[in-house]
Amino acid sequence: MAKTTLELIEEALRKEVRKIDKSVQVTAVEQSKKKNFYRVILLKDGKSGSAELKKDAVQQYLDRGGKGGELKRALGKAVSHLSISYRR
Repeated sequence: MAKTTLELIEEALRKEVRKIDKSVQVTAVEQSKKKNFYRVILLKDGKSGSAELKKDAVQQYLDRGGKGGELKRALGKAVSHLSISYRR
C-alpha cells in the first residue's frame, strides 16, 4: 500500500464532505496538537470550523475504500455543527 500523505487524506475527506453537504469545503488537513489525531478545517458561507479525527479512523476509511462509519459520523457531526452554529 502507498504511504498515506496529508494530500491523499485531504482529497478523500474533501470527497466525503462533498457527499454530506455540497456547500461545505475542506480547506486544510493537518496534524493535530493531540497525539494520533488529524485536524480538518471546514468552511461554509465564509464561516470556518474544525474537527479532530482519529488517525485510526482515517486509515480504516482509506483501507476500506471509503467505507468507514466512525469517520463519516465524525464528519457529519462537524458539518452539522457548522451549519447550525452559523444559521441566520
